[in-house]
Amino acid sequence: ITSLGAVGFGVTAIFMLYGALDLAITQFAVETLTIILLVLVFLHLPRYERRSSRRRHFRDAAVAVATGVTITALLLWVQDATSDLPMSREYIARSVSEAHGHNVVNVILVDFRALDTLGEIAVLSAAGVGVHALLKLKPEAVK
Repeated sequence: ITSLGAVGFGVTAIFMLYGALDLAITQFAVETLTIILLVLVFLHLPRYERRSSRRRHFRDAAVAVATGVTITALLLWVQDATSDLPMSREYIARSVSEAHGHNVVNVILVDFRALDTLGEIAVLSAAGVGVHALLKLKPEAVK
């Protein structure tokens, strides 16, 4: 939790240094709420008990490493991909004329990608409901 908070507040500081105060305020609010929620969740979690074998831990670690290597390779591969017309130019060109906004980041999030942002909110809400349901389970119901 501490590392997550340090990184998040570090990003907030970077936003402030580059003059993106609206993003810094948003990042600060989201980071603060995330840390509060994580602390509350960890306070209500049952104690960790080791229930699986060393063999299973080794298998889980191997799957995690393989997944990490695969995702890293895909990201490095995609990073080299280029397109003829980057979308960033299109968003910048249309932000004032169609959305009447000078802050391109806010225009993208609120106007051009509003349904995507709504989808992200729905996913986070569903995750919150899932966490709440798991925390409400009684210890005897957990197998």
